[in-house]
Amino acid sequence: MDFWNAAHNIEEKYRDYLKTTFYFRDPEFRESFKESLAEGCLYKGPFLEAIPSFSKGKTLRILLRELGYTHIDEAFLSALLGDRPFHSHQEKAFRQALSNENYVVATGTGSGKTESFLYPILFHLYQEFLNGNLKEGVRAIILYPMNALANDQRSRIGHIEKVLDQMNSPFRFTFGQFTGETPNDKNDSTRNAKDHLDHRLPGEMVLRSEMRASPPHILLTNYSMLEYLLLRPDDSPLFDNGASRYFKFIVLDEVHQYNGSRGTEMAMLIRRLKQRLRDGGCKDRLQCIATSATLSDPSESSLAISKFVSVLFGEPFADRNIIITDRNKRCFPKYALEPNDYLLLEKVLYEADQISIEKVYKLYVEIKGEKPEFSDIPKIVGSILQHDKKTCSLLTMLEQSPKSIDELAEELFPESSAIEKIPLTNLLVQLLIKAKDPESEAALLSARYHFFLRSLEGAFISYYPKKRVFLDRKVTDQNGAVFEVALCRECGQHYIIGRIKKGNLEEAVHDQSQ
Repeated sequence: MDFWNAAHNIEEKYRDYLKTTFYFRDPEFRESFKESLAEGCLYKGPFLEAIPSFSKGKTLRILLRELGYTHIDEAFLSALLGDRPFHSHQEKAFRQALSNENYVVATGTGSGKTESFLYPILFHLYQEFLNGNLKEGVRAIILYPMNALANDQRSRIGHIEKVLDQMNSPFRFTFGQFTGETPNDKNDSTRNAKDHLDHRLPGEMVLRSEMRASPPHILLTNYSMLEYLLLRPDDSPLFDNGASRYFKFIVLDEVHQYNGSRGTEMAMLIRRLKQRLRDGGCKDRLQCIATSATLSDPSESSLAISKFVSVLFGEPFADRNIIITDRNKRCFPKYALEPNDYLLLEKVLYEADQISIEKVYKLYVEIKGEKPEFSDIPKIVGSILQHDKKTCSLLTMLEQSPKSIDELAEELFPESSAIEKIPLTNLLVQLLIKAKDPESEAALLSARYHFFLRSLEGAFISYYPKKRVFLDRKVTDQNGAVFEVALCRECGQHYIIGRIKKGNLEEAVHDQSQ
């Protein structure tokens, strides 16, 4: 995607919309309005933000072999990760989970926190399946601060179940989302039971009645609903009379939200939950897991985090149980690719003609001093770009903070003309998105694009020294008075919004208290 052109297309469409919606019949004001819109005061960007590049760990297959698990269903491996490696912090979480330790995944947004607790839960269920103990009953309760987050995870869990089904795996698990939106039974039209049933995911329970009759292995809910679940007699089958004997995991997502009085309420709620589980037959030690993007702030020490979650859960968390990210370190290459080299890499990625391939192989040998050991073009291009100074500079800048394309262009291509800078920056970004890391096979750059638009606060006009339209309320035009203007939507005639005071026209006061 050419994000630069996409942003300008959005900008152009927005300007056209405003020119059509706010039409000045007066030709001088109409032209001035167009000029004001073109000055760029209503939009910012585009900005480019890089998703952090995390250091890689082992694949699930290799990790399980190291831990002594040799007979793993291929479908189970494919449903989770396949042969893609863990992030190193995900591997740490998996190891701690298998050691029956509590832990906190305090990593950034987009770092795969969900997999850090979901995969250990699923592996626990898989082990029970192999041992013939995967009977009905909740093993894990995952608490989200908002239903929107639970909805997102519901889709992810359903996808895993779908892959298991497609690969004819004998392993199956169940899950259910129990919130205020969950229908009571199939006749619950108030909560759109039919819609829930029609869009049921593989392995999913969508009715309260079916979850009470046969509790799912994974229960998704929020802390407000958990309060009701612990109080209502109708929900007793989820916990009582031996229903909790297989319970294992309590997971709090976005744990940083539970501070102050809300944190106190959650701490008491968890203690009530743990007592209810013990009364319901849970004999094993519970495993408590928390995730947060905010707690990854470097100013927060592991000791402070472990103390916070220990008090919240009423369970021990050691410093080693606080898992933070390990990001890939950037190298500082000496090789500088030329603009023509970028054009060649673009050509070979999108067209892959034989002449371009031969030139890219030659460039690879020139940089690396040896022929590539692989034939995958995106990996060869990725290896070349990893030895490029401008590539390293761009990735380093984006890891520090989001940058506008103008900033990147000025920093990366100071020697190029103003016309060439932005297209070259755009080209380099597109190459990094398309190229692959030779080892992890991940894209060299995973990015988000941001483009901001703001609405008009109003339009303001002056007559002296010439007719002009302003879009900023605070602006003044030399010695001329500036007034807010209203437009007739039918004919485009403008009217000054104001009042007569002592024979002079003054701007109207919009504060209703006056």
